[in-house]
Amino acid sequence: MTNSDLTPRDAYSQGVDVDSPRAGTRAVSEELRAFVEEMPYERRSILAFVRGVADSLPSGAVVLDVGAGKAPYRELFAHCDYRTTDWEHSVHGLDVDFIAPADALPLEDEAVDAVLLTQVLEHVSDPSAVLSETARVLRGGGGAFLSVPFVWELHELPFDFWRFTPSSLEQLLTGAGFVDTVIEPRNDCFTTIAQLLRNLRWAMGEAPDGRDAERRTAADLLDDLAERIAGLAPLDLNGILPLGWTATARRAQR
Repeated sequence: MTNSDLTPRDAYSQGVDVDSPRAGTRAVSEELRAFVEEMPYERRSILAFVRGVADSLPSGAVVLDVGAGKAPYRELFAHCDYRTTDWEHSVHGLDVDFIAPADALPLEDEAVDAVLLTQVLEHVSDPSAVLSETARVLRGGGGAFLSVPFVWELHELPFDFWRFTPSSLEQLLTGAGFVDTVIEPRNDCFTTIAQLLRNLRWAMGEAPDGRDAERRTAADLLDDLAERIAGLAPLDLNGILPLGWTATARRAQR
């Protein structure tokens, strides 16, 4: 395995900063770096995955980013024909090419070479329908590239429906007509705990009870603890408690 072939979890376990060229060859702007560092332990692994996807695609490939929101990873696909879609209830705004639900894309059959779904499937009521639609718009042999959560708090309610395991992903992708599926943990158990500790800053909430100063102090303490715990990442050998998974699969030839 070369440095540019590192998976998101490899990058953590080997102590590689996924915001460096060693975790992918495509440069990262300050804007994208700032977006990732808002939730570093979560988004660094997703960035590493998406950079690898971008590196794997040839110039001119047609890429559809489903549930793209503000399309934070757009810059990585400058060499591609990159298109975006999201549905009308998106909390991220609607500056996309197509406004449509993920299970009813306004594209013809076999219109794209690759489909990207980052942190999308948990927000759809029928993931199998979305993956079947993904397969429909992909050309034979085209790739689906997903990241999904496994450990995460409730978010974007009321549209938060699922958490996934490798078995469920394999079943969903196979049922939609995909082959050559590869599913990997995005990070280690220590990084998971570190990110959850950071998440407590907003999960605990605020209230006019005179204790918000204590909450901020607690959050700062948990941030410091998170950094120490994340340093233990190389000790995890099993990868069974990640924040989530990545999956790549190929649409079977028609």
